[in-house]
Amino acid sequence: MTFFVTKSLAVGPIRFGVTPRRLLEAIDNDPSFSTGPDGSFIRRRQQSFFFSDARHVSATPQLPPVKSISSVPFWDSLKPDGTPQRWGFLGLMGLGLLFVLIGFSVVLSKGAQGWVEVILGLAMIVVPIVLTAQQRRSIREREEQERAEREARMKHHQELLTAYGQALERMRDNPDEESFEAVARERTAIDLPYHFWAPAARNAILQIGFNALHRVGPARSDEVARLITRAADAAGVLEHDERELRAGIYRTFLWHLLADDRLGDAQLAQLEILRNGLGVAEEEPAVEQFQRLRGITTRTLPQAECNVKLGFHEHCIHAAKGLFVTNKRLLLTSQKPSEIGLPKIDDIEVDADEGVMLIRAAALKKPVRLTVDDPIYTASLIDLASMLNERPRGFA
Repeated sequence: MTFFVTKSLAVGPIRFGVTPRRLLEAIDNDPSFSTGPDGSFIRRRQQSFFFSDARHVSATPQLPPVKSISSVPFWDSLKPDGTPQRWGFLGLMGLGLLFVLIGFSVVLSKGAQGWVEVILGLAMIVVPIVLTAQQRRSIREREEQERAEREARMKHHQELLTAYGQALERMRDNPDEESFEAVARERTAIDLPYHFWAPAARNAILQIGFNALHRVGPARSDEVARLITRAADAAGVLEHDERELRAGIYRTFLWHLLADDRLGDAQLAQLEILRNGLGVAEEEPAVEQFQRLRGITTRTLPQAECNVKLGFHEHCIHAAKGLFVTNKRLLLTSQKPSEIGLPKIDDIEVDADEGVMLIRAAALKKPVRLTVDDPIYTASLIDLASMLNERPRGFA
């Protein structure tokens, strides 16, 4: 069985294997993190697996393309859009189709007099099509008249965004007062909504934070926090986004250590200094689940009380809300299927953002989605229990 955890970080989503976790004394005393100067993962432990996907944000903000009637297929223009006219067109075409069918049936049964209904029905079908074509032509002509003015306006906006993006790049490479003032000037000139240019600004500030921490270390993370705040003020980033950037940097360092299984005493001490320096109030609840897994193997699986009937040589390993884990089965008390044999489970994925487990098995039409209080710990015990060899031993 494959078990992995997914987590969205400031630099992009990651996915990594969890079990088994090393004993605390087996973790090195090197206080350095497993995060590079650009926020990327640095593997220091060769076991397990790790995948990441960088979140792409263009350095230069871009305006979205303007939708034109020419880009909409003609038949899509006939679909109902909630307006009475469009529904009327659809009803008229449906009635016309009915008249055509009735007319042909009359032609077949009584002769030429049925052609009246056929012609009337065809007219009812054609009229909405002709009227829609006229509307599209009118819209197209109006768009052509407005296009020159719009293109000039968009060109002006894009020039402002390009200048802002270039100022952000200079600030990212050399975060000093001169670059801050340049970014502030370019940002003041932009009169577009926040969501057009904010992603590029947040990404530049994020890189400033990672680079600064790599340069000065967590002992001076309070200086890095002030630098991030100054850059955010210059770039026009909202206060709650600036707080989230500092928290996102901290979470990246933390989760890279968890993925590398290097969260020992030395690293925890550095993380605490980093968290306090960056002014991050929150603590990551998943850390406690990882710590509980220290040293648990197939030989040291815990025991639990299960208020369900167990089979021969079956014992309970873990009890959680809505499920029990034994050495042979996963028992589900609140949904179908009610049980899944451990050997039949293909993989388990824990979404650490939502705190849910997804269990996939060949016998299941769709994954089982479970919400428990400690999904990482629970999934790890299921993973370890699936490694138990419960096959009967042969006689000597």
